Amino acid sequence: MTQPITLYGELRCHKTRYYQAALEERGLEYELAQVDKNPEAAKRLSALTGSADKFPTFEINGRKLRNPTLPDLDKTLARSGLYDPGLVHDQMSRRFIRHMAPSDAFVSYTWQGERMVLGHIETDPSLRGSGLGARFATEVFEHLESAPHEVRLTCPFLRIVGATRPEWRKKFYLKDT
Repeated sequence: MTQPITLYGELRCHKTRYYQAALEERGLEYELAQVDKNPEAAKRLSALTGSADKFPTFEINGRKLRNPTLPDLDKTLARSGLYDPGLVHDQMSRRFIRHMAPSDAFVSYTWQGERMVLGHIETDPSLRGSGLGARFATEVFEHLESAPHEVRLTCPFLRIVGATRPEWRKKFYLKDT
C-alpha cells in the first residue's frame, strides 16, 4: 500500500528537510521520494508536475501541492482527513475556521470598537443536522471565554448555542432564558 502523503525532494534541499520536519512534528507518516537517488521517484514527479526538478512537491491523496506555506499544508492535510490543526483564527479574514471536507466550517466576526461581534456560522450543507455546527460553535466559544474584550452574538444559531451554559450567557451578554 502506498502512503497517502508523498514528499518529492532531495535531502540536500533545505526546503525538503523543512517539510520533513513539519510532517514529523505533526506525527504523520509519509513517503520521501528522493528524486536525485531514485529514478522511479523522478519519473513519478515528472508525471505529476512535468519535470523532475519541481521539488519539493507533495502528493496528498493523489493531489499535487507544490512548495506550500505551512498553513496551506495544514489545510490540505485537514481537508484530506489526515491531520487536525485545530481551530484556526484567521485575523485577516476575521474568521474562526475548522478545515475539513467537503468544505471548511467558519464563524465570521466584525469589530465594533473594542467589541467582537460574531455574526455568522457556516457549515457545509451536507453536514447540517449532524451536530457539527453546535460542536464548532462550542469550540469557538471555549476559545473566546478568556478573551479580554467584549463578545456579542448576533447570529441566531450562535445565540442558541451560547445560551446553553451560564458562563457563556454572562460572557456573551445573553439574558437567561
